[in-house]
Amino acid sequence: MPEYNTISTEQWQIMLPSDWAQKPQTDGPASFYFESKDGTKGAYISVFTRTNPGSPALADLAAWRDTEIRNLHAMPDHHWEILEEWQHDEGGTAISASDCLDRSANYRIVCLRMTQFPWLVRVSLHDYNCTDYEASKQAFLPLIDSFAPVIE
Repeated sequence: MPEYNTISTEQWQIMLPSDWAQKPQTDGPASFYFESKDGTKGAYISVFTRTNPGSPALADLAAWRDTEIRNLHAMPDHHWEILEEWQHDEGGTAISASDCLDRSANYRIVCLRMTQFPWLVRVSLHDYNCTDYEASKQAFLPLIDSFAPVIE
Protein backbone atom coordinates (compact mmCIF):
# COMPACT_ATOMS: atom_id res chain seq x y z
CA MET A 1 0.00 0.00 0.00
CA PRO A 2 1.54 3.32 -1.06
CA GLU A 3 2.12 6.06 1.46
CA TYR A 4 0.88 9.59 0.75
CA ASN A 5 1.75 13.14 1.71
CA THR A 6 -0.88 15.86 1.86
CA ILE A 7 -0.13 18.95 -0.20
CA SER A 8 -2.29 21.86 0.92
CA THR A 9 -2.90 25.53 1.42
CA GLU A 10 -5.38 27.16 3.76
CA GLN A 11 -8.10 26.56 1.15
CA TRP A 12 -7.53 23.17 -0.58
CA GLN A 13 -5.67 19.87 -0.24
CA ILE A 14 -4.64 16.83 -2.26
CA MET A 15 -2.68 13.70 -1.38
CA LEU A 16 0.26 12.66 -3.54
CA PRO A 17 2.38 9.51 -3.22
CA SER A 18 5.19 10.06 -0.74
CA ASP A 19 7.86 9.19 -3.34
CA TRP A 20 6.79 12.09 -5.58
CA ALA A 21 9.24 14.99 -5.34
CA GLN A 22 8.65 18.65 -5.99
CA LYS A 23 10.52 19.84 -9.08
CA PRO A 24 11.36 23.40 -10.10
CA GLN A 25 8.43 25.18 -11.76
CA THR A 26 8.71 28.48 -13.60
CA ASP A 27 5.03 29.26 -14.21
CA GLY A 28 4.84 31.65 -11.27
CA PRO A 29 4.78 31.71 -7.48
CA ALA A 30 1.43 29.89 -7.27
CA SER A 31 2.49 26.96 -9.47
CA PHE A 32 3.97 23.65 -8.37
CA TYR A 33 5.10 20.45 -10.09
CA PHE A 34 5.55 17.07 -8.43
CA GLU A 35 6.93 13.99 -10.19
CA SER A 36 7.10 10.30 -9.35
CA LYS A 37 10.52 8.83 -8.62
CA ASP A 38 10.57 6.97 -11.96
CA GLY A 39 9.36 10.03 -13.91
CA THR A 40 6.28 8.30 -15.34
CA LYS A 41 3.71 10.37 -13.44
CA GLY A 42 3.40 13.99 -12.43
CA ALA A 43 1.09 16.60 -10.95
CA TYR A 44 0.93 20.26 -11.90
CA ILE A 45 -0.84 22.46 -9.35
CA SER A 46 -1.73 26.10 -10.04
CA VAL A 47 -3.75 28.59 -8.02
CA PHE A 48 -5.59 31.52 -9.57
CA THR A 49 -7.65 34.43 -8.27
CA ARG A 50 -11.24 34.86 -9.40
CA THR A 51 -12.10 38.52 -9.68
CA ASN A 52 -15.87 38.50 -10.33
CA PRO A 53 -17.84 37.50 -7.23
CA GLY A 54 -21.04 37.42 -9.30
CA SER A 55 -19.74 34.82 -11.74
CA PRO A 56 -21.18 31.35 -11.01
CA ALA A 57 -18.53 28.88 -9.87
CA LEU A 58 -19.52 26.13 -12.31
CA ALA A 59 -19.47 28.63 -15.17
CA ASP A 60 -15.91 29.65 -14.24
CA LEU A 61 -14.86 26.00 -14.08
CA ALA A 62 -16.52 25.35 -17.45
CA ALA A 63 -14.49 28.16 -18.98
CA TRP A 64 -11.28 26.62 -17.58
CA ARG A 65 -12.35 23.22 -18.88
CA ASP A 66 -12.98 24.58 -22.37
CA THR A 67 -9.53 26.21 -22.47
CA GLU A 68 -7.81 23.04 -21.23
CA ILE A 69 -9.56 20.81 -23.77
CA ARG A 70 -8.84 23.29 -26.57
CA ASN A 71 -5.14 23.30 -25.55
CA LEU A 72 -5.03 19.48 -25.50
CA HIS A 73 -6.52 19.28 -29.01
CA ALA A 74 -3.99 21.88 -30.21
CA MET A 75 -1.02 19.70 -29.17
CA PRO A 76 0.74 18.48 -32.30
CA ASP A 77 0.91 14.71 -32.81
CA HIS A 78 -1.65 13.99 -30.07
CA HIS A 79 -5.17 12.63 -30.42
CA TRP A 80 -7.07 13.10 -27.18
CA GLU A 81 -10.26 11.33 -26.13
CA ILE A 82 -12.33 12.70 -23.27
CA LEU A 83 -13.20 9.47 -21.45
CA GLU A 84 -15.09 10.88 -18.51
CA GLU A 85 -16.11 14.24 -17.07
CA TRP A 86 -17.88 15.18 -13.87
CA GLN A 87 -18.78 18.27 -11.88
CA HIS A 88 -20.61 19.21 -8.73
CA ASP A 89 -21.27 22.28 -6.63
CA GLU A 90 -22.06 21.89 -2.96
CA GLY A 91 -21.54 24.01 0.09
CA GLY A 92 -20.03 26.87 -1.90
CA THR A 93 -17.33 24.67 -3.45
CA ALA A 94 -17.48 23.70 -7.10
CA ILE A 95 -15.36 20.85 -8.47
CA SER A 96 -15.04 19.58 -12.03
CA ALA A 97 -12.78 17.09 -13.80
CA SER A 98 -11.90 15.77 -17.25
CA ASP A 99 -10.21 12.40 -17.81
CA CYS A 100 -8.30 12.56 -21.11
CA LEU A 101 -6.36 9.84 -22.92
CA ASP A 102 -4.13 9.74 -25.98
CA ARG A 103 -4.08 5.99 -26.61
CA SER A 104 -1.45 6.10 -29.37
CA ALA A 105 0.99 7.96 -27.11
CA ASN A 106 0.06 6.07 -23.90
CA TYR A 107 -0.50 9.46 -22.28
CA ARG A 108 -3.27 10.25 -19.80
CA ILE A 109 -4.13 13.59 -18.22
CA VAL A 110 -6.76 14.09 -15.54
CA CYS A 111 -7.65 17.78 -15.16
CA LEU A 112 -9.13 18.63 -11.76
CA ARG A 113 -10.54 22.07 -10.97
CA MET A 114 -11.95 23.44 -7.72
CA THR A 115 -13.13 26.87 -6.68
CA GLN A 116 -14.52 28.84 -3.79
CA PHE A 117 -14.56 32.59 -4.35
CA PRO A 118 -11.99 34.20 -4.60
CA TRP A 119 -9.64 31.31 -5.51
CA LEU A 120 -9.54 28.58 -8.14
CA VAL A 121 -7.07 25.70 -8.03
CA ARG A 122 -6.22 23.51 -10.99
CA VAL A 123 -4.50 20.13 -10.64
CA SER A 124 -3.35 18.31 -13.74
CA LEU A 125 -2.39 14.67 -13.12
CA HIS A 126 -0.19 13.20 -15.85
CA ASP A 127 0.51 9.54 -16.59
CA TYR A 128 3.25 9.74 -19.23
CA ASN A 129 3.33 5.95 -19.65
CA CYS A 130 -0.33 4.91 -19.52
CA THR A 131 -0.09 1.45 -21.07
CA ASP A 132 -2.85 0.14 -18.78
CA TYR A 133 -5.75 2.57 -18.37
CA GLU A 134 -7.37 0.61 -15.51
CA ALA A 135 -4.10 0.51 -13.55
CA SER A 136 -3.69 4.26 -14.13
CA LYS A 137 -7.23 4.86 -12.88
CA GLN A 138 -6.46 2.89 -9.71
CA ALA A 139 -3.19 4.78 -9.17
CA PHE A 140 -4.87 8.19 -9.52
CA LEU A 141 -8.09 7.37 -7.65
CA PRO A 142 -6.72 8.17 -4.13
CA LEU A 143 -5.34 11.47 -5.46
CA ILE A 144 -8.63 12.42 -7.12
CA ASP A 145 -10.67 11.40 -4.07
CA SER A 146 -8.44 13.45 -1.75
CA PHE A 147 -8.81 16.68 -3.77
CA ALA A 148 -11.01 18.77 -1.51
CA PRO A 149 -11.42 22.09 0.25
CA VAL A 150 -9.89 22.44 3.68
CA ILE A 151 -12.75 22.46 6.18
CA GLU A 152 -12.12 24.80 9.06
